[in-house]
This record gives sequence, structure tokens and C-alpha cells, in this order.
Amino acid sequence: MLKRGTGKRIWLAVAIAALAVMAYAGLALAASPPIIGQVDDTFNAPSYNIDQGEVAQLQVTGSNHNVTAQSNGPDKQALFRSPTITGGSAPVDGTQYLATGDYTFFCTIHPTTMQATLHVTGSGTPQARPTASLTLKTKTISKAIKKGILVSVNASTQVSGATLTAKLGKATLAKTTSSFASGSQTAKLKLSKAGKSKLSKKSSAKVTVTAEIPFGNPVTAKAKLK
Repeated sequence: MLKRGTGKRIWLAVAIAALAVMAYAGLALAASPPIIGQVDDTFNAPSYNIDQGEVAQLQVTGSNHNVTAQSNGPDKQALFRSPTITGGSAPVDGTQYLATGDYTFFCTIHPTTMQATLHVTGSGTPQARPTASLTLKTKTISKAIKKGILVSVNASTQVSGATLTAKLGKATLAKTTSSFASGSQTAKLKLSKAGKSKLSKKSSAKVTVTAEIPFGNPVTAKAKLK
């Protein structure tokens, strides 16, 4: 014989388990069907739907394919893009920032036979594009030559694969690629041999550092080194 209350606890456990299964199923169903690149060098459909904030997926069943937006984003690269893959799946990065609307794309390997449209629905919310601000911490030419140019990077969102370039006029002094977590951190640009040579000949130098942020707007900081 079950103790009083045992039956209720069993039914409660069963109910919770059932709800968990239903929730999991709902999440699985919420994922949009992938964009499929086929062995005959075509996409499997003329258009695809995703919700706002969702990262579309490319699935390749044969040949070499990618997904590349026809239009450019604020970084002057394709508005959304995937790597070229020969099989399996890959994310189409950049779709998570899109507002509702229709966006045409193609495969750069097979541009004449592989063109389609991505329809972003009104459901969900677009993710914020990666942004950051820069401040030059290095103040003197001697420190720049010895230790590199230090830059304070304040990122409002995570930034992946930003390219930082330090220039004196049109001449490149240093260049590096880094990723940043949300918040404030410091990046160091180590001067090239040519960059050190150019700075060493100056009594003062107006240096510009630009960060090219994937899927976001580039940002720039300037300082006069003495």
C-alpha cells in the first residue's frame, strides 16, 4: 500500500517529465529547416524561412557549397555568410542580426545555378550587432617602439575576429586580429620592423588605430605620440 501523498508525488513527477518532453519537442520543432546544397549544384528550395535572431544553417549533401548574401553589411562584407563546406553542416553567420524582410543569397562556387531567398519572419528579436569603442593608451613613441601600441577596447557585445590596424598617415605600423568579450580590455599591436623605423624618425606622430569588426561598423581612435 502506498503512503498517503506518494501517489500525488508520482503523478507530479510524471507530469513534470511529460512537460519537459513537450518543451524539448517544441524547441526542436522551433528550429527552421536548413538550407541544403545538393549534389547537382542547386539549393533544395527557392526560399527559406527563419525567425529574427536565428542563425540559419547550411547543410551540404554533395559538392562544395556556401551561402553568401548578395548585399553587403556595415563591415562591407557579405551581409551574412557561411564557410564553404563539402559535407555536413555549418552556421550562416550574420542572419541573427537581420530584421524582417527578404534577403537574396547565392553560392559563390556555383553562382549561376545556386540562388535563393531568405525570408526573415516577424517572430523573435534580432540580436545586437557587435560594437566597440577604442582609446589609445600608449602616449609616447619610445613606448610604442619598445612595447607596441596599447589600445583600450570597450565592447558592448562579444566581438569575434576583429582586425586592428595602426597607421601613420597611409603607412601601416602594426596589424593584429583579436576577439573580445563584452566589456573593457586591452589589445596590443606589435610594430613591424618597418613601423618601428618610421616612428623612430619622428619627434611626434599622429597615429590612427582602426578596428574592422565582423558584421559591425568599423571604429577608429587617434592619438598624438611624442
